[in-house]
Parts: sequence; structure tokens; C-alpha cells
Amino acid sequence: MKLKVKTLPLVMTILSGLYLIYVISSEDTTLVADAVGGDPGGKLIPSIIAVFLFLGFLYITIKERPDGKKMEKESLVLFAVTFVLALLYVLLTKTIGFVILTTIVLYTLEYLYSTIGEKRKPLSAILGGVGTLAITAIVYTLMRLLTKTLGRMARAGSLPSAFTSSTLNAVISVVFVLVFIILLYFTLHKLLKKKDLKRVGDAGLITFSTVLLLYVVFKQFFLVALAPGLLNF
Repeated sequence: MKLKVKTLPLVMTILSGLYLIYVISSEDTTLVADAVGGDPGGKLIPSIIAVFLFLGFLYITIKERPDGKKMEKESLVLFAVTFVLALLYVLLTKTIGFVILTTIVLYTLEYLYSTIGEKRKPLSAILGGVGTLAITAIVYTLMRLLTKTLGRMARAGSLPSAFTSSTLNAVISVVFVLVFIILLYFTLHKLLKKKDLKRVGDAGLITFSTVLLLYVVFKQFFLVALAPGLLNF
């Protein structure tokens, strides 16, 4: 008997399986900590993420069955956009960089998926995306300048040597990002909400918070070699 499955979960299962193979076979996911004998191991974090993605989509593929209805046009468009963005993310991360490209991809997907069935405002969404990218890049740059300055001052003897520690710099970065998240929530986000642009504000704040916190966790706590791209300095 022919096994019937839904197309979308099946495709995502295949893609997540290919991603798992890519993680296992690629050297780009090796942690900097490996070079100095640190933990966790080279591909532990990305491998765990890839395995969870694969098992999750595989479960959905096995459990869900077609109901005879065709996929709605909006669902097809969202799937196509997600697929293209995922492909571009893999191809362009090294060139454009983790922070910039993740911001673009995450903001786009967050806005599109949070406005399913609603009337979208393309111009407002684009301006919100540009603003989110600009704010994320600026705060990222300030955060990097802060930690580098503190480290340089510590090495010069102006500050305690503890400020050369990557863990302490990571903690400082987390606090720095959290302060900006709170600041943006009570200022720009509330302003956008009053102007009936809540979806744009939500997408921007979620994207900003996620990108910078992911950067701090993976880059500064676990020493993952995230591509700096255009923000290399």
C-alpha cells in the first residue's frame, strides 16, 4: 500500500536531514574552544540542533496525513519564501555575516508568519526591517567596542585582569543587550504599537533580542566561530 504523507513536512524532513549531514561533514562548525582543548566538543551544539530539527519534522511527517485539501496559496508562498531564505542563508552567511543575515531572515519570517490572515503593510514592514537591521548592527558594534575596550584596558593594567576573561565579557554583553531590549520595549516598541504597527514592532524586538543573545551565547560563551561578514572590525 502506498504511504501518503504531506508534502511540506516531508520536504522539511529531507532538508533538515541534509543540514545534519552538512553539520557532520563541515569544518565550519568547529568551535574555537577545540583549539585550546576546551569544551563542549567541536560540533556538539549545531549537531544537537540539527538532530532535533530532523526528528521533529520526521515525527510530523509520519503522524500527519493529507486531508484531501490543497495547500492554500498563502501557505505555498510562505513555504517558498522560507525555502529561499534558508538557501540564501546557507550560501551567504560567510560573505554577509551572521548578525546581518540572521536579522534579515528572522525579521522577514517573524513578520510574515505573525501576520497570516491579516492585511499586511508592505512599506511599514520594509521600513521596520531596515530599522531593525540598523539598530541591531549599531548595538552589536557598540557591544563589541565595549568588550574590546575593556579587554584592552585590562591588558594595559588600567582595569583588573578579570576583564580579559571571555566569560566576563560575555556576561557584560548579555547585560548590555538586555538593557537595550528593555529600552527599546518601553520606547520604540510602544510608539509603534500606538501607531497601529504592533506586528512590525513585535517582529523587530524579537529579531533584535534573538540575534544578539544568540551571538553572545554561541560566540562569547561557547566560542563558536560565527562569520563576522560585513561587520568585521
